Amino acid sequence: MSFFVDCPVAARWLLSDEASAYTDAVFERLNGEDAVVPALFVSELANVFLKLSRRRLLSPEVAAEAAQKVAALGLEVDHNPPAPDRLFHLTAQYGLSAYDATYLELALRSGLPLACWDGGLQAAAEKAGLYLAAS
Repeated sequence: MSFFVDCPVAARWLLSDEASAYTDAVFERLNGEDAVVPALFVSELANVFLKLSRRRLLSPEVAAEAAQKVAALGLEVDHNPPAPDRLFHLTAQYGLSAYDATYLELALRSGLPLACWDGGLQAAAEKAGLYLAAS
């Protein structure tokens, strides 16, 4: 089975001091399942490491190394963006940003569970019956 994963969960896979029991459990699922991300994930994750590097919380070398490790994760990228009107509807219905609504929309459209860290997105995924709980 496959599942969607949001950027904050995947970023914690690459930043050991930010990992949690939840992110570790989701990471273990990669051994037998495929993780899927929306196309915006690539830019979103790169931005996380860019910001950490600019704030001098990570050296540029560590940030670049983390970015290289992303490719080794073998994440499947879904290149079918949601319709703008659908995103607008989900942002209003669940109180999400357009970025978080993108993850939720793809999970809803595919029926796949969503591993997510953000409280608002987690609540929306739970309400939709698609939150991937750590097991």
